[in-house]
Amino acid sequence: MSYLAPHQPRYNFLQHLVLLGGGSDHTVDTYLDYAAHRDVSGAPDGWMFDGFLFFDSKSPQGNDLGFDINIGTTMSGEGDFYAVPSPNPSHQGDWAAMIDQYFGEGGTLDRLNQAIEKAADVLGEPPNPRSIVLIIPYPSPMQSRFGRISASTPSLNFSVQGQNLSQATEARLSACMWYVDQVEHRWAANRDRYPFLHLLGYYWLFESLYRSWDIDDHWLLKELRPFLHERQRNLVWIPFWSTYTVHQLDDYSSYYFDLAFLQFNYLFYQKLHGVSDMALAAKQRGAGIEMEYFRDLEEPIAVVGEKHRRFYEYLDGGARFGYMTESAMAWFQGGKAFSEARRDRDPRERKIYDDVYDFIRGVYKPRQSLV
Repeated sequence: MSYLAPHQPRYNFLQHLVLLGGGSDHTVDTYLDYAAHRDVSGAPDGWMFDGFLFFDSKSPQGNDLGFDINIGTTMSGEGDFYAVPSPNPSHQGDWAAMIDQYFGEGGTLDRLNQAIEKAADVLGEPPNPRSIVLIIPYPSPMQSRFGRISASTPSLNFSVQGQNLSQATEARLSACMWYVDQVEHRWAANRDRYPFLHLLGYYWLFESLYRSWDIDDHWLLKELRPFLHERQRNLVWIPFWSTYTVHQLDDYSSYYFDLAFLQFNYLFYQKLHGVSDMALAAKQRGAGIEMEYFRDLEEPIAVVGEKHRRFYEYLDGGARFGYMTESAMAWFQGGKAFSEARRDRDPRERKIYDDVYDFIRGVYKPRQSLV
């Protein structure tokens, strides 16, 4: 088996997909830091990320787009991590607000397209339009009053209150299909505004798959994926590192997802040792790799002081285990970490920005001998 291969025509030749917020605090200048590498003067000197996954945990109205929230004091399972279902699950208005955030005048896609256009003024047009992936908000089983998706249908109920599991799951699927159709309509109506962008597909926000007495993600995804394929879109997933989720990657492309990237989580868990096990697990299952970096965290974790060393083990591992050139990759970078690193007076941070660029180009040299 091999990693999820980069440069595949059916995935718009995707190589490096960066996770970014889509809110207004991500400006044209912020997106330019990712669309192109910028030298010390701020001028673009080479293309950087060729894919952009817009990842937001809350809607513009403030409700949670995912399923669970952490009410503990640390973000790591090694500390006081306590996940519970969100008491504020998103509803139809939140999902519509996300679509407006993407497609509104001066919205996410406008700003990204402008950033790429600025880079193109210096570098010439990119080799191909940059891929974008939009989240599908998670249809939470805690939501019993999602709202109407048409005037002729009642408000959707995602819970098993007053109905059985099949009915709840069909309601969840209906909401996801409605959302995708709304996005596709807006994309088609505004396509000329985004000459540098290509809508590659949608991201399944939840990092695991559940099947229990009150939830059935498996059936939903098996039905949703063909629906996306009819629209020439792909379904993307980035599961966390655990025995259960790694097992879910077994033959994932035959059932649920088109592109899957395995989180290593080595950056966050002190008891994990290196990245070799994660790289092997991804390679054995035809999955891509998610790289991970952060600058600041609101929650204390044991590895804060080790973040630079651990991040470089991700980069070094790319050369040692082949994924630097053999795998399509996703990049989690904690908000605007790489953009902030470019501007940082700390030479270690600026070097991270430059070394990520070298990694993307496939010319990064590990710190130690490969022998």
